[in-house]
Amino acid sequence: LAVGDAAFQKKCLNKMQDVGKQGRTVLFVSHNMSAVTRLCERTILLEAGSIIEDGPSKNVVGSYLQSCQITPASSEWHDPKDAPASDFVRLCALRIVDKDGNVTPTINITDPVFIEMEYFVEKEGVSLFPHFLLNNQEGVCVFTGLDSDPEWKGKPRPIGRYVSTAQIPANILAEGTLFISPAMRTIQPDIYHFGLEDAVAFEVIDSGENSARGEWTKKIRGVIRPLLKWQTKFDPVIRQ
Repeated sequence: LAVGDAAFQKKCLNKMQDVGKQGRTVLFVSHNMSAVTRLCERTILLEAGSIIEDGPSKNVVGSYLQSCQITPASSEWHDPKDAPASDFVRLCALRIVDKDGNVTPTINITDPVFIEMEYFVEKEGVSLFPHFLLNNQEGVCVFTGLDSDPEWKGKPRPIGRYVSTAQIPANILAEGTLFISPAMRTIQPDIYHFGLEDAVAFEVIDSGENSARGEWTKKIRGVIRPLLKWQTKFDPVIRQ
């Protein structure tokens, strides 16, 4: 597949799918995780000739990507001296979690993803504005996530521990590696408390089922991949 053009790749992928539907076994060897999750229900992870893991493709691909990622899906600062902080607030943890609340390095494109920012308010007197940047593996900013929780808007926060969670909807992000850069500000007065570049990362995988990919097998361009609602009207023409 690596040496073929787009038409050849599509022909090969379609042929593998057709053969699999006939009840025959197809062994697909690849580092293309998107193709693996689209084509294979079962995946075997090999290392130095030995089987490391064997199971559902989503689980095995997740293990593989986690082993390759330098940036983790969860970062914690147990020692306050090492944490990003100001006199008012310090960052305790940043996590990528799934809909069940589990830390995960991989998210299926058809599932929502949650960004948890845990922080401790050391000193009263200012309102806080948690936010983050979401960048892709090319360094392009996909979007900025700004805290929109009305409960604490403009209100000074008492001393204590907080967890602010942002939900990114399903079928919005494109497949690939994404990095979260958290930050904390006070808007009035303008105080920059802390910021951290690429603190955590996760991988979006697109299996092709119930996603915007549809029947398309080649690479899809763009930093987002929304599942749009399409409608086609047809008026038959009756020839005289």
